[in-house]
Amino acid sequence: MSKKEILVEYIVSDIISYIMADKKISITQAMQKLYTSETFKKLNDIETGLYLESPVYVYDIFKTENEYGKVVQLEV
Repeated sequence: MSKKEILVEYIVSDIISYIMADKKISITQAMQKLYTSETFKKLNDIETGLYLESPVYVYDIFKTENEYGKVVQLEV
């Protein structure tokens, strides 16, 4: 298993826990939400470097995608 794959698995595990807690849904439902998201595709794309970010950062991207229907860059 590569370093990238290990980092992705670590992030995915945390995000699934966050989704379950926030949405009060089962692990299966949380996994389905994450694995079918654009955020998950970007997390697995080595070109984005997203796998190097913290789980909380990636979860914020996931929540934004769910709110807006796509991954967007929010201005702060």
